[in-house]
Amino acid sequence: MLLGLSVFAIFEATCRLTGWGTAVPVSAFEEFGAARLLFTLDSDAGEYRVADNRRLYFAEESFPAVKSANVRRIFLLGGSTVQGRPFSIPTSFGTFLEIALKHADPDSEWQVVNCGGISYASYRLLPMVRECVHYEPDLFIICTGHNEFLECMTYAAVISASSTLKQTHSWLDALHSVRLMRHIIQPVPTAAQNDVTVLPDEVDAMLDHQGGLDVYTRQALCRDDIATQFHRNLQEMVDVCRGHGVPLVFVSPASNLGDCPPFKSQFGDVIDAETQQEITNQLQLASQLQKDDLRGSIPLLKSIVERDPAFAFSWYQLGRSYRMVNRIDEAKAAFVHARDADICPLRMTSALEKQLLRVATENDLPLVNLQSFMERHCRDGIVDNSVLVDHVHPSFRSNQQIALELIEKLSLSKREDWQAAAEADFDAHLQSLDDLYFLGGRRTLRSLQAWAAGRGDGPPLDSPKP
Repeated sequence: MLLGLSVFAIFEATCRLTGWGTAVPVSAFEEFGAARLLFTLDSDAGEYRVADNRRLYFAEESFPAVKSANVRRIFLLGGSTVQGRPFSIPTSFGTFLEIALKHADPDSEWQVVNCGGISYASYRLLPMVRECVHYEPDLFIICTGHNEFLECMTYAAVISASSTLKQTHSWLDALHSVRLMRHIIQPVPTAAQNDVTVLPDEVDAMLDHQGGLDVYTRQALCRDDIATQFHRNLQEMVDVCRGHGVPLVFVSPASNLGDCPPFKSQFGDVIDAETQQEITNQLQLASQLQKDDLRGSIPLLKSIVERDPAFAFSWYQLGRSYRMVNRIDEAKAAFVHARDADICPLRMTSALEKQLLRVATENDLPLVNLQSFMERHCRDGIVDNSVLVDHVHPSFRSNQQIALELIEKLSLSKREDWQAAAEADFDAHLQSLDDLYFLGGRRTLRSLQAWAAGRGDGPPLDSPKP
């Protein structure tokens, strides 16, 4: 056995000495596991700053390299909701959290570091957790769940692979002999293989491209794999934080249910063309009945969703009718069905909410549910445009309320009657921002709405394969 294994050892040594296999790219799993640092040290300023090569997805943020004894440092990680889109960090809930903490606990110096990345999903946040545990954090607050499907079709093989498989690939690709043999067997990977297995260093969301919405199909979503991997990523975040003794809080983000139709609906797989046309005609009739005979629209819409429970827009229309006749519980259930059946899931699904709750419960961790929280601030308990500016992003007021809720839920206050002073500072902070900031945010909101509707202007994507 030793003699046989020595052949491989000699072959590997020869490859290293001659440089064979050096120029061969590593496998997809190692490429996926690789991550650039989010922060770089500015020695002259004595602080860490978001690296220049990460600024396309992250806003400018910094914190002192040397942490004073009285400082309490919180890292916020998540997607664009954390960053404060469609505006930016100055009106994010992280900024309002830092302002409020100065009143809730003035004995400490608070530093809230915003690590919100545009379109960042849990698998891209995980390397950031591994990085940021080395910056002396006192607390991680991780808000994630909306972005899990943005890259899933193209990179499903990478995302759904088990950690053992990824580690095995990493070990094998460390061997020059393995990389050389892979290159000999298949010297030029096909485009289709690249589409499936190569994950770039930064986000490459489907909707960033022309034709991106067309790529979304029920068959391509890999919903079960995404939910399983989401759980795995969250649990690994927990393990990293526990290994470094850093407390962790999860935040479940909110979705606009009442004022956000599904971004893409698709008929069920067994619905033939004739039935599809009949349902389309019935939906048009139901839309007219909502104006002329509101209560009469409900039986028709119920029959439509029974006929094809997979068509998301039917559920949304049913929710609207229920809501308009004040049948709120039934309306909310229908809206949730519409969100979960959406073929372009830009909002956190019920399956992902359950995984986040499961990880928090199994690890006895705090979980702040923003959906439930924002329901209490809506007139009928259905989250809509009154608290969110689009399908997922909170308004200025909602970001302020989220900050106050986090302080209450996490018991971070050390004095009473601090909220009034914090809210006065919120107003002063908003007034200190110039008009260009608000104009830029409104432009970004229009761009986000076009993006969510599938009007991305990036390079076209190939049509999805059957």
